Amino acid sequence: MASDNSSLKKKNSRLAKENQALKQANQDLPAASAAAGLNVWETEEKSGKLQLKIDNQTGQAVSDLLVLAVAANGRITLNSLPSYFPVGGAKSRYFYRKKVAIGKTEGSLTGAYAGSDMVCLFADASGVYWFKGNRGQIEKIGSQAHFKKLLRQISLNKLEESPLLVKKTKTEKKKMSKKTTKKTDKQSSKKKAE
Repeated sequence: MASDNSSLKKKNSRLAKENQALKQANQDLPAASAAAGLNVWETEEKSGKLQLKIDNQTGQAVSDLLVLAVAANGRITLNSLPSYFPVGGAKSRYFYRKKVAIGKTEGSLTGAYAGSDMVCLFADASGVYWFKGNRGQIEKIGSQAHFKKLLRQISLNKLEESPLLVKKTKTEKKKMSKKTTKKTDKQSSKKKAE
């Protein structure tokens, strides 16, 4: 009878732990689905820089966005990420912004293009850090301390913020063409006067 009680207690304890894990997973589900709204993809290579498009449809600004180019043949997970960046190995090619607003943004990774996969890490508005793998899978990193630990593991202790690409609007392009036309007209007038 005592052994039956002992095994029931163990089983109840195990079930309670599993139940707690399921509750935590359910709490993380809405945040993870919101995190899925951040998408990054490469567009082209220009002057040795890989151009990126970032589409933040999470419904909120994200912070500490880190996009990494990873030379991989398979699925890259949060746990496998450090193995792609051994200490003393090749320097990581990355794009980093402290804040990324809702909507579309463009940036670039420096370094030679090698057909790399993209992964990204970022924090949502509540300060929870996330990893989005090369196959779109979302994994929770947790706190900023966990994020910083991961950065040390991949030799990115000091991140420098990357510039955003600035595209000229149609009105800016028109103004530029008008200025060019006026300069050309003035040069023509000077030549005629001579």
